[in-house]
Amino acid sequence: MRVAAAFAWIAGKPAGIEQKRIGRSGVRAGKADIWLAVCVMVMACAYLYADARLPAERIGDPLGPKAFPALVGIGLLLSGLLLLLETWRKRKSIDDPALVKPPEVPGAKHQSTILVAMVVWVTLYYSVFTRLGYVVSTVAFLLGLLSYFHRGHHVANVTIAIGFTVVFDLLFSRFLGVPLPAGLLSI
Repeated sequence: MRVAAAFAWIAGKPAGIEQKRIGRSGVRAGKADIWLAVCVMVMACAYLYADARLPAERIGDPLGPKAFPALVGIGLLLSGLLLLLETWRKRKSIDDPALVKPPEVPGAKHQSTILVAMVVWVTLYYSVFTRLGYVVSTVAFLLGLLSYFHRGHHVANVTIAIGFTVVFDLLFSRFLGVPLPAGLLSI
């Protein structure tokens, strides 16, 4: 019985529950998210399989060319699983109409302004990346993005910006052996 309910849930027809559509975040959107998550996870498995078949190199880095693709594949698998989990939680909340809020849709002019600002911000980040260095430019870049998209959470924004930057700096410089520009911190 549980298997049948799981397949009914994936198909977008919860067993014994009438389908509800609430604005743009209705049943159809959940079904698309499920298919996207499944496709991402299948492609990630194929990617990891291809990575496992790469020949082992005896010269240079002991990890060879397998480390970075494996990290990408694992990241894709985790992304697919997180999307499935989020969709499952969203479906549970759709059953309770009190928990569902209609989506807020900003105007087209506001969206265009955000898009242009993002392009300018990314261009500025790339232009100062080598001069300022990875750590300084990435912390500033992430702090700017988080300050806009996650307003009012200053401590969390600073923690995320610094934490992400430090973790990826250590990952690339220590684990993968890829030097990142030091910039101002090379003094």
